[in-house]
Amino acid sequence: MWFKPAKSLLKQQLKRGELTIFLLAIALAVTSVFSLSGFGERLNQALVVKSSNFLAADRVLSSAHPIDDKLINSSEQFSLNKANYLSFNSMVFAGDEMLLAYTKAVSGPYPLRGDLKISRTPLINAPLDTQGEVIVGPPQQGNVWVAPEVLIRLQLSIGDKLDVGDATFTVSGITTEVPDASFSIFNSSPTIFINQQDVPATNIIQPGSRLYYNYLFSGEESDLAAYYQSIKPSLKTNQNWEDIKGEKSPLANSLARANQFLLLASLLGIILAATAISVTAARFSQNQLDAVALLKTLGTSDSVIRKIFTFQLATIATLGVILGLIAGYILQELAFAAVAYYMPQSLPEQLPALSFKPLLISVSTGVICAAMFSLTPMLRLFKVPVMRVIKRDMQPTQFKLWLNGLVFGGAIFSLLLIYSQDLTLSLITLCVAGLVAAILSFIAMGLIRLSRGKKFSAASPWQLAIASLYQRAPQASMQIASIATAIMLMLIILLLRNELVDEWQDQIPQGTANHFLGNVMPDQVEPINELMAKYDVETSDLYPIIRGRVVAINEDTIGGYDSEGNVDNERKRSGRRGFGRELSLTWRDTLPKQNPIQQGEWWSIDQLEPEVSIEEEVAARLDIKLGDVLVTNIGEEQITATVTSIRKVDWRSMRPNFFLIFNRAALGDMPSTYISSFHLPTEQHPLLNELLTEYPTLSLIKVDRLIKKLREIIEQVSLALSYIMLLVVCASILVLLVQIQASYQQRHQDLVILRTLGAGKQLLKQAIAIEFLICGALAGFTAALTTEVALFLIQTFVIEMPWQPHPSLWLLATVIGSLFVAAIGTRACKDLTHLPPNELIRNLS
Repeated sequence: MWFKPAKSLLKQQLKRGELTIFLLAIALAVTSVFSLSGFGERLNQALVVKSSNFLAADRVLSSAHPIDDKLINSSEQFSLNKANYLSFNSMVFAGDEMLLAYTKAVSGPYPLRGDLKISRTPLINAPLDTQGEVIVGPPQQGNVWVAPEVLIRLQLSIGDKLDVGDATFTVSGITTEVPDASFSIFNSSPTIFINQQDVPATNIIQPGSRLYYNYLFSGEESDLAAYYQSIKPSLKTNQNWEDIKGEKSPLANSLARANQFLLLASLLGIILAATAISVTAARFSQNQLDAVALLKTLGTSDSVIRKIFTFQLATIATLGVILGLIAGYILQELAFAAVAYYMPQSLPEQLPALSFKPLLISVSTGVICAAMFSLTPMLRLFKVPVMRVIKRDMQPTQFKLWLNGLVFGGAIFSLLLIYSQDLTLSLITLCVAGLVAAILSFIAMGLIRLSRGKKFSAASPWQLAIASLYQRAPQASMQIASIATAIMLMLIILLLRNELVDEWQDQIPQGTANHFLGNVMPDQVEPINELMAKYDVETSDLYPIIRGRVVAINEDTIGGYDSEGNVDNERKRSGRRGFGRELSLTWRDTLPKQNPIQQGEWWSIDQLEPEVSIEEEVAARLDIKLGDVLVTNIGEEQITATVTSIRKVDWRSMRPNFFLIFNRAALGDMPSTYISSFHLPTEQHPLLNELLTEYPTLSLIKVDRLIKKLREIIEQVSLALSYIMLLVVCASILVLLVQIQASYQQRHQDLVILRTLGAGKQLLKQAIAIEFLICGALAGFTAALTTEVALFLIQTFVIEMPWQPHPSLWLLATVIGSLFVAAIGTRACKDLTHLPPNELIRNLS
């Protein structure tokens, strides 16, 4: 009974375009969510897979003891690839020369990710990673692959013999690229590779030997997660399941920050799309008041009316979701293709496929938006009185403001939680959005009411524009608030993008140190500096390195040690919490760069008492304050130093960083080695050979691959955020069009009256342009204010970036807002100013 009139009414409204904006709003919301979630998911997976090259696998299970073969082999049930290697430090010999090497005994198709490159011929003067061939698997039994440093220090060539333990190996290759090479200057022995089946012949494994068993896995993310859950109950506390995101490295930090920022930008885009749907739902309800009143006079029951309009909304929502899914899929494919085209080297060979998660999230978004944002407008629509047919100014009962806010906030929160799956982030984003919405509405209404006292001539377009704004103050304030929200979200994404990229680039500017030099003896410092000067290579400050263990804080001994630093099992259970390991300590006269003092003061050079500066996070974790005394064991010596400053350390920087820095009075007389860092262009690589030949005890760490990967991540995220910006601009234009359409009927009536009274087209065009200029300026100004508030909250509590004000933003946002709104608004209202009065009256009727 109700279906036929519902279908007929739907066709009429579609022809008149009354549902077009609502359809576009839902489609845009679904498009935004599907394209952003799909693109973000695939980009993140691609970044992780490509970055997993630095682990040589997607996951690594490490242990100090062998793991049951049943656990390892059960990975086959989850379609995972596996390999493993046993690692240990051992002395290697070539004639009378010897060297401490880091040995990898490989079994299986190592590496599972990344490239292991082996050169079978002597190296030439060219970057190492451009030489050699890609190899998968271990060397043949009896053979060994060695790092270039091993050849230089032991004066070996391809085909020479190398003794590892009791076994003798033939040098059959030189490693020119190792995917999971260590970037730690404190663990920098050169690496050699042998076949795992050769380990027994070396007789190196003895009771008490320090061995590390590493099991590598690769496969689909869901399969890896399922496998880990199956073995997790069987793992011991000293057995670690690692991935690239869990690594404490600049790369892992950059991946986490990139993923977090993409997620945050997407959440802001969702809020904007939801705003458009909310406004269009309210406008649709307002436009249907007369139709519902007429249906009631014709005897249509409330239940039939509810079915008719529920059918309309369900149909439009379904069409919007379908259109949004199609458009979203196309957009994310185009965006990913753009990344693959402009940066093919930064993506894995097999691009990640799109999962069902973006599809489910997008459909949920469309359904929630259509249902929740239409709830209060539709309930209000069904309460329209029958007498409205006669008296059109009669309105249905308004819902309480708090109820509207509760429904809107609940819907937004549901969307944020479904998308982010992060309760804390969703709550923070919702609170920021709510606070900003309240500020926007309050400021917009206040500014419009302040304009009431302004006086202009009767024929002034300014008078007409401001009178129009004041006449529709509630609607105009909501219009300004919505437009300001759109501008604010664009500004937030733009500014955060710029500040994030700037922060990253500040960490790795041009000329960033790409080599670290360790194990420098005191008598080598001066000649090494002279050699560097010969090649015009600038080095960083030299840091003395001294190994030590903090055994007491004030009079409280650290758990596990007595006051003399000896192991005490009883104190393991009752002692104060400490660092838990031996530390690399240093001393300096001057404060290192980018180590700002947070509390206390840096010591003077002539200070005679032992003092120490501590990193702020460790100080907070161990409850160490200024004036506390740290007792540190260094060999047979015990140093007692007072904490006189607490420093902030940027662990993402490519510089030597330390938990504890002592003054000269504390450690100046201690024997030490030194570390340094320097930037070496590709054409100056011969320096490395000369350096290692002249000083074979040096340790050299190359981090140029890591720096290159960090720069690739910056480029990819910048491109991704440009794409998100494009979507947000589209959503902003739609929000503006929706707001203009919402006031279209009232504006139409006003123009009919003014044209009938003799107002000219030019006057009306100027008045409309000025009205939109004022709206845009107010929206831009309030957007600048709320952007500063939102940026402070987001940067402080969500992504943990330092906040700074943006003075130029206020003028820029006001000017751009006024021009942006005026351009779109006057274009949308162009037909109203060009039609003659009789045509306007006919259209109105």
